[in-house]
Amino acid sequence: MTGGPIVLESVRIARKGWTLAEGEGRRWLLRKGTSERLGLGAGSIVEVSGMDRIAIGEQLPAARSDAEKYAVRAAHTCVQLRDYLRRRGYLPDVIEEISRWAEESGLVDDRRYAEAFLLNHSDRSPMGNHRIRMELGRRGIDPSIVGELLEDRDMDGLRRIAIDEVRRRYGGLEREKALRRAAGYLSRRGFPFGTVRRILDEALGTGEDD
Repeated sequence: MTGGPIVLESVRIARKGWTLAEGEGRRWLLRKGTSERLGLGAGSIVEVSGMDRIAIGEQLPAARSDAEKYAVRAAHTCVQLRDYLRRRGYLPDVIEEISRWAEESGLVDDRRYAEAFLLNHSDRSPMGNHRIRMELGRRGIDPSIVGELLEDRDMDGLRRIAIDEVRRRYGGLEREKALRRAAGYLSRRGFPFGTVRRILDEALGTGEDD
């Protein structure tokens, strides 16, 4: 699409202090005062390039502030940050620039996020490698980072933690019920069938050989 004139179809409140101007497939998040100063409304004729320039200038500091607040609340991946900024209505160019700044400044760090996730799910909440790959992939972590971290994982230590967790959760139940529920739990946590059998045998005593 060129930077020529288009007709706005609507200008509405997007969130507190901000309006969303839309027309011919384009959307611009603008400060409410800016929309009022420019006299924008349905039927207004605007230049795409001019609107882009104004919107980017207003959005960059706001998006940077939003990114900082988002990162302070909890750790996030680069993809999660991009998705958040997209939901906030920022232009792609703004999202790209702020995401690059966040990575370069260390505000978001996919490796750091993956390391913390793996540590957490190798201790208090044990999770098998298959589920780790699935969860981190869903959060946008590069598979090469995940694979590298999993190579150094202490699988014997993870199995011992899973044994303790199964005993804690299901040790007081009738044996068959405990085995059934524990097997489902371990499968959902991403442990392969052979590992599940070994954990059940050591935790609850299946009476079966490995």
